[in-house]
Amino acid sequence: MLRRRDGERAGPAFFGRMKEGVPEIGVVDLADGFRAGRFSGDDIGGQAESDPQDRINAFRIAAEAARQVSAQYVAEKNPGSARHYEELAKTLELQTD
Repeated sequence: MLRRRDGERAGPAFFGRMKEGVPEIGVVDLADGFRAGRFSGDDIGGQAESDPQDRINAFRIAAEAARQVSAQYVAEKNPGSARHYEELAKTLELQTD
């Protein structure tokens, strides 16, 4: 997970796969929904003719990333945060149906 910070405020979060420190494919969790797909430049899923399979893969990869965050919180004995990210993983998986 990669989260943008705006001063003291938490911004959008990216769940997905990174390559050489740069987001490659996944999902950005925005206040008004999800943006999913491959990153191109500084945008995700903005390609006019994006491959539907990329979108499905992005949600699956993002769900796995959210589960990894959940597991980290379990290890840190933080059940509330662990539960939050596990629920998010389930929500991300449902987007592929």
